[in-house]
Amino acid sequence: MARSGIRYEEVQDAAETLLGRGLNPTIQRVRELLGTGSNTTISEHLKSWQQQLAEAPKVILPPAIPEAVAAALDAFWKLAVQHAEAAFEEQRVIGAQAIAAAEQARDAAIAEQQQLRNEADDQRRRLEAAQTVNRELTDRLLVEQERRAAAESAIQAAEQRVQAATDTVAQIRAETTARIAQIEATLHQTRTDMDQQLAEARQRFETERQRGEASEARWLAMLDQLRAEQTAERQTFATERQDWKNQEIAWREQREIQHRETTELRATLAVAEERQRTLVNEIEQLRSLLQLAETRYLDAIRDAEALRGELKAALADRQHLQRQLEAWPPLPSNPVQTQAPDSP
Repeated sequence: MARSGIRYEEVQDAAETLLGRGLNPTIQRVRELLGTGSNTTISEHLKSWQQQLAEAPKVILPPAIPEAVAAALDAFWKLAVQHAEAAFEEQRVIGAQAIAAAEQARDAAIAEQQQLRNEADDQRRRLEAAQTVNRELTDRLLVEQERRAAAESAIQAAEQRVQAATDTVAQIRAETTARIAQIEATLHQTRTDMDQQLAEARQRFETERQRGEASEARWLAMLDQLRAEQTAERQTFATERQDWKNQEIAWREQREIQHRETTELRATLAVAEERQRTLVNEIEQLRSLLQLAETRYLDAIRDAEALRGELKAALADRQHLQRQLEAWPPLPSNPVQTQAPDSP
């Protein structure tokens, strides 16, 4: 069903105007003449008008006759009809003697009308054949237009997919770059912290070692002095020796604490190295995702190129159909309705 818009009478007037100009009333020409209307609505109105033309036989002048000559013939025909009607009225007034002659003229007019009807039937059959071919070409043109619209939609969708893939690749690249930079910064900070902690531990260990060695030397000297004064100060030496043992125990405990701290620092360093290996694996996974996104982007570009090739083929077919339609001979113009003389 035609959509609401232009009316059938507007399409009919435009088609008859185009016929009067010696042009074939196609959908595009009617639309250009009206300046509005959809192709579907104009096509359905044109089909209705062509059916009415096929059902009403008409005498159509050859398209080679100029418009001025056709107008003169039309005026001459009307004047001849007026004179015939006046003569018929005069003959009817005159009397019965003209009845036989009028009947002969009527028979001749009927024979001529029959001949004109036969010619009109031939013209109608030619018109129906031309209309059939025109409808077929119009339908094929509409199909090609729909295929072109579908191809353009597919290309737009492919371009949107390519753009989306490009945006995704750019986003993945940005996220990957930021993630790698963050991981590298974290790794660098971890290494710096581990190096600093290891240096501090080594420094503490060295300080404690030097302190222990100095303490040991001092206590050895004191031991020698205590042995020299053993006789006089045995009890004092025994007491100081016990203190020295206590300090030695404390020093050994302190060395054990330093050893445990060193072990913990080494364990922390091992954890940091394991974390570094994990971060390296994450970087490799992100690189794999980036390569996959680039592969999808290349596939989308190839799909777009294939769709462009299909669009070019559709456009070539459409141009071929358009040339066939323009090469078809125009329909006869300025139809004149056959008028039969009045019977007495």
